[in-house]
Amino acid sequence: MERTATRITIAAATRQRPRMLSDLLQSLQALDVPQGAELSFVFVENDTTLNIQAEVDAFYKRTGWPAVAVLEPNLGISHARNKAIEVALASDSDWLAFVDDDEQVRHDWLRILWAGAREAGAQLAGGPVLPVAPVTGCSDVETEVLSYYERAASVNDARKAAAMEAGRRFDLETNNWIVDLRAIDAAGLRFDPEFGLSGGEDTDFSRRAHKAGLTLAWVPNAIVHEEVPNERLSATYISERVRAQSITKFQMMMVEKPRTAKLSACVQIAAKGLSGITRIILSPILGRYSYFRGVRSLGIAQGFWAGLRGEGQACYTQVTGE
Repeated sequence: MERTATRITIAAATRQRPRMLSDLLQSLQALDVPQGAELSFVFVENDTTLNIQAEVDAFYKRTGWPAVAVLEPNLGISHARNKAIEVALASDSDWLAFVDDDEQVRHDWLRILWAGAREAGAQLAGGPVLPVAPVTGCSDVETEVLSYYERAASVNDARKAAAMEAGRRFDLETNNWIVDLRAIDAAGLRFDPEFGLSGGEDTDFSRRAHKAGLTLAWVPNAIVHEEVPNERLSATYISERVRAQSITKFQMMMVEKPRTAKLSACVQIAAKGLSGITRIILSPILGRYSYFRGVRSLGIAQGFWAGLRGEGQACYTQVTGE
């Protein structure tokens, strides 16, 4: 029998953040259903036991949309997202959308994201993630860090839009993401478990998708909001997070361009180290954004230096948020 609707699965991986997952489910239940589509949901618990079944069952009862809770005991975001891909393929879905368990979606998010992907002829598309304050509130210092995150996200989003307009490659993060399942299955694309605990698995996936010939699109109006936990609202976290990301980027460089990776890392260490010190020194004049950008630049330099020394990291073993 010929199918009359496109099947879209919305998935999220979760681990030990029940309140945030509950907030995500509340936002998902208000989704607009795109014309010509039918929805289903997959929630992957990346832990040793399945604790979210009752919450997912309640979501199904409230919405009537098919929703399953599955366990992925192998720790790492790559394992959890690959599990969602397999479940979606097994259910004969056409598209798979990902959000994170610390996010909330707008009612028009999926409709705009899917439409943007189709209009661009893309098999993989993403949209903005706007940081918002934690429900517990912020101190003055934490508010400054949140403002930095907001401005940095705006700059990053503008760069993606410009890259798409110019036909240049850009990376898509999986925290606001939709993909043509048949396209990635035909290309043999899955998330690399090597990056499951370090982060960077979505950047790696995005680059391999581009290399495999998939078309990527940026959809600027498909917006989700991400609650930033208090633990992440510090200069220390900015530095540690980007340090970990830079180690992962160095590892990718060693695979993509092994002959020049170490030289490129040395250039990054020198350039980011100098710019970081300069930004921090000038921050009394240029403002707090300059200070946090300086902290970030120094973190990048430290990460590439750690990568050169053969250091690895596993920043996703510690859960932040609730």
